[in-house]
Amino acid sequence: MRKWTLATAVLLLTAPTWANTYFGGFEDTIGTEGTSSDYDYNDLVFSITGQNLALISNGNWYSKPVLGTSGTPFWNTHSFDGPNRNVGYCIYGGGNCGTGAGLDPSASYLASNSRQSVGDVYFSVDGQVNGDVEVKLANDHNVLGWYNLSDPNHINWFSDADDPGDTFHFTPRGDFGLVADNNGGLGQTFYSQDSYGTQDTASHFAFFGTAAPEPGQTGLFMVGLASLGLLLRRRMTAAKR
Repeated sequence: MRKWTLATAVLLLTAPTWANTYFGGFEDTIGTEGTSSDYDYNDLVFSITGQNLALISNGNWYSKPVLGTSGTPFWNTHSFDGPNRNVGYCIYGGGNCGTGAGLDPSASYLASNSRQSVGDVYFSVDGQVNGDVEVKLANDHNVLGWYNLSDPNHINWFSDADDPGDTFHFTPRGDFGLVADNNGGLGQTFYSQDSYGTQDTASHFAFFGTAAPEPGQTGLFMVGLASLGLLLRRRMTAAKR
């Protein structure tokens, strides 16, 4: 009985926690989504990762669409920065965004039922969040920040999150949202929860998601599972004698 208890405890302790990674694209254009305005969501393309990081919204996740300028989903539009440079090409590859390889070709994208942007997005996490600026295709001084849902008026701007290669780290106190600004925190500010900040007809964030286990924990989990299986096999063998 002690062996069973020990094996079960090992299995529970080594069960993998999930380090979720989300990619985001920010758009600083003011106007009407889905028109000739430059709603390509590539002004800042970034990633955030954290233990059990979860994106919470009233939208749905969809698999990669046919990339181009169809307007469906909302970010799949013509880019004034050049051909094949909207955020879809940044995430999925095959275009002229970044290296052209794509940041996560297997990612899903977040959208409404009609494939429009989702205007109420926030996150939960266990501990620290780590982020990277992956691509910037804008002349404005765009910057990123975050806020706690309990105090959305207090924005924590990242001092170094406005150029590719920049990294940022923060530990929120509860659920949090993301913000971006088109003038270093002094211009038009847009929230991932669209009810705050600058108001217009669309959300200024596009989100893409994937998930992977924390490195090393999957191996430990498999060791625990194998130990439990070995004990089960020995017990079955002893019962046949």
